[in-house]
Amino acid sequence: EKMISSRVCKANLSLIRNAASKVKILNPSADVLPFKGIDADKKPVSVKLEAGKTYSWCSCGHSKIQPFCDGTHKIDGYTMNKPVQFQVEKSGEYMLCNCKQTDKRPICDGSHKMVSPIPRNANASRFVMYGDSPVYDGVARDLGYKPKDGGFQ
Repeated sequence: EKMISSRVCKANLSLIRNAASKVKILNPSADVLPFKGIDADKKPVSVKLEAGKTYSWCSCGHSKIQPFCDGTHKIDGYTMNKPVQFQVEKSGEYMLCNCKQTDKRPICDGSHKMVSPIPRNANASRFVMYGDSPVYDGVARDLGYKPKDGGFQ
């Protein structure tokens, strides 16, 4: 008896679940990544798609041409997400996910209802770490930084 990897199972499930929405995923490996991108918007976007045409849906959330990929994910160290390339079997309006949390990439599955409505940067200062560090201060001085407003600039 052979063990089938969960990745293979997820890829097959991905193809099956998208059959219901008439979406064919062309690169299943991008569709089954265990992590999801940042939300580009808190709600889906309705897009007119043509049958047989190949589209690249942004899964990282950083693209400037949402919901489609502009290649931003290629910047070294930026993200490990890859765009999901897909085709639709029937031309028409499709609700594409913009929160990037869907389990039916690229189609919206309502996951945006669970995404916090608070902008990511609203409480950014809460996550800034302050502390006295003689190591940091020494390195900063060695690098030529000058003390200014209680820190190094």
